[in-house]
Amino acid sequence: MKKLKFGAVVMAAVVSTPMLLSGCGQEPSSPEATSNPPEASDSSEASTESQGETDSEPQGTAEDAQWLTPFEETVKLDVVVGWDADAGVKEGTTPETNALVEAARDLLNIDLNFLWMVPNDQFSEKLALQISSGNIPDIVMLDSGNFYEFMSSDYLRDLTDAYETCASDELKNTVEGFGEEAVRYSSRDGRLYGIPAQLDTSESVAGLYYRSDWLDATGIGTPTNVEEMNDMLVALAGYGASVNGGKDTVGLGTTSSVLNTNFALSAYFQCYGAYPNKWIMRDGALVNGIVQDEMLDALNGLKDLYERGALAADFATWNSDQFNERVTTDQVGAAFGTYYIPAWPLNQNKDANPEAEWAELNIADIGSKPAMNQVSINHFNVVTRDAPENAEAALIKLLNMTLAANGNSTFDKSVFEGRDLPENGASIFYLPVYMYFPTPWKQYRENIRAAYEAQDPSGLITNVEQEWYGYMNDYLTNGNACENLGTAWGMYKSRLSEDMGIAIGLAARETGEYEPAYYYGPATKTEQRVSSTLSDMAVTFIVEYIMGQKGEADWESFKQSWNEMGGQAWTEEVNEQYKSITQ
Repeated sequence: MKKLKFGAVVMAAVVSTPMLLSGCGQEPSSPEATSNPPEASDSSEASTESQGETDSEPQGTAEDAQWLTPFEETVKLDVVVGWDADAGVKEGTTPETNALVEAARDLLNIDLNFLWMVPNDQFSEKLALQISSGNIPDIVMLDSGNFYEFMSSDYLRDLTDAYETCASDELKNTVEGFGEEAVRYSSRDGRLYGIPAQLDTSESVAGLYYRSDWLDATGIGTPTNVEEMNDMLVALAGYGASVNGGKDTVGLGTTSSVLNTNFALSAYFQCYGAYPNKWIMRDGALVNGIVQDEMLDALNGLKDLYERGALAADFATWNSDQFNERVTTDQVGAAFGTYYIPAWPLNQNKDANPEAEWAELNIADIGSKPAMNQVSINHFNVVTRDAPENAEAALIKLLNMTLAANGNSTFDKSVFEGRDLPENGASIFYLPVYMYFPTPWKQYRENIRAAYEAQDPSGLITNVEQEWYGYMNDYLTNGNACENLGTAWGMYKSRLSEDMGIAIGLAARETGEYEPAYYYGPATKTEQRVSSTLSDMAVTFIVEYIMGQKGEADWESFKQSWNEMGGQAWTEEVNEQYKSITQ
């Protein structure tokens, strides 16, 4: 680990980074790996289903992958890691004994020297202490705040040449699959300084899940505008109470965290063209949706729902456990959420009451636009200034490996000789750098549907496809009599349905019918100081408005208070940051 001097005045050192990239195309220094772990089945679906589209065809063999060419001289990298034990990984495995660390050494001639390992919830604090002392590992994952500080202070190595020379097709697809924004956020003056670990923004698109069996019973048609949606929510509350033994029933369920996307009201505001806590573009500048006047229309809609009994009298006290219990026991007629909601918690209702049916209302179908982030980056994988020679190429090769070893990848994994498998001690998330593999939603859905129509899953390559096919086949063949009903129903509806779950987010991306949330960057100084206070103030105002304790006369004073308590300064800083990042 190299010592970098940080102080009030940061050295404006020019990073000299001669790129000796022979490791990406040279002849192998050894013909094959030396380790031979036991054979085992492939790993299951990654914990995060995220971004991009790939073909479910083998992505090439080891012989075709130039990035697998090992370095002639060992590249030794000082690293740090945050990790938590995973029951799905071979017992006793640590980051140091991770089978993928061994694979990196044997296949790539990259030696990872772990300086320290801490639980994930301690990583940020530990890294901050290291950074403040100037002791920086050679490669590391940085959040946006540290990334932009390091980049502007010339403490990061230029990765452009290494990326262009060594990146696998899978890595390039992962980085560039959603357009140029992620690369732009990771660059300065056209040069790439971090490899962004993106999340699929279509997975964050929310819709309204509702009890379609209840709606059918009321005789009310599917809503086509917000007024009809509100009337539906009122009707669901009334009908639900008539068929569930008189238990308190709400048309729209929400937790007390009213501005969350899942199980809350953020998407309700979107139905009115309001985007609380999203940075949206208006008249050439970024503004926070929380103080846009469309919010007032949505607040009046919620107040009306409360007065008509569609919201619980005590909605402001519901936590997630209470919400889930009420969904399970037929006490909630509808709720907003993202694609996975059918798989949890709606599946619990399906298990408890097999006759329960749910559908999803696409916000775009009522004339509004759902929100979708322009880009969503979890972290940046970087090489620090004083890392050893070839560290840039080594980082890219490691990231190639994390994708190739993923269960979603169709890369020929025989080269790993079992060291890609959790049961043999492999964990992508125990590595010091990694990427989220793009879940190939479009291709998976096409492949699985074709297999179902032919009743022949033999052509499905990945374990994920085979698993999802099993759920789809079980539910569509056996209906409510299928084995593990809630799981089969939930996985089918969330992943493979044509009009529910991920289908809604994919449609938004394909049609462009969404409101982009533009800003992704470091927390500004004002945000760090006031964001929690402003959020609490907004939640309080929303709850009080819904319950009739505030009215339209209070809206202007709320906006003024939000701006005076730091919102205006925060907005100005965000626009400055956005301009500096995207110019």
